[in-house]
Amino acid sequence: MTHQRDNRQVRIPGAKDHNITDHCKKFGISSSEERKLRKLLGNDAPLHEIQANSAPRQPRFR
Repeated sequence: MTHQRDNRQVRIPGAKDHNITDHCKKFGISSSEERKLRKLLGNDAPLHEIQANSAPRQPRFR
């Protein structure tokens, strides 16, 4: 007698897409940089893609 095994695959959800325009406004990214990101990634992209392709942020001095 053979046992039948349940062959379920676990679905790991992907990264949530973020609106690039909202992200740029929130972090003070220039409009030219925003245009570059939208051209490269579209209007929505995962956060790690936005951060990897944007220029380093300017430091905030207190």
